[in-house]
Amino acid sequence: MMTTIDFGISHGQLAVFASSLQDPYNDWTDQHFAQGFTWRPGSVSFRSMVAAGWHSVKIEVVNHAGPVHPDAVRVIEVPFEVPADGAIEVGSIAETVPLSLPAGPFLLRCEFWQPFDTDEDERVRLTFARKDAPRFAVVRADPELSVSEELLTTARPAI
Repeated sequence: MMTTIDFGISHGQLAVFASSLQDPYNDWTDQHFAQGFTWRPGSVSFRSMVAAGWHSVKIEVVNHAGPVHPDAVRVIEVPFEVPADGAIEVGSIAETVPLSLPAGPFLLRCEFWQPFDTDEDERVRLTFARKDAPRFAVVRADPELSVSEELLTTARPAI
């Protein structure tokens, strides 16, 4: 399955969460901001390359993630459990897009590319890899991130 969605990012984050979560967005600490993501079961937010603006997000569901795209400047991987009903949402605080994916555990990879010119939308690829071992990793960090040895893999809901 592959789909592309376009929407506006606000508050500098791209969120992926189970539609059933009552408080789907996560609270960010300084360490979350530095490492580029905040995670709790059913909800992950990735720090976008820009604070706001249109993003073109390509979403793929595959068996294996394959190699990281050579042009990606920021790449983060986290575990993600798609709920039994398959209902998730992708977007930002201002706008989300509902999707239906196969239920179960995935490795979720988020890759960001910087646009080639100022008129182009930010480009992101989210890959849900069914058979890859879920893990937490900042695979590629751009200069805006400051990743410590120990990733913070817990978060609280933003209320």
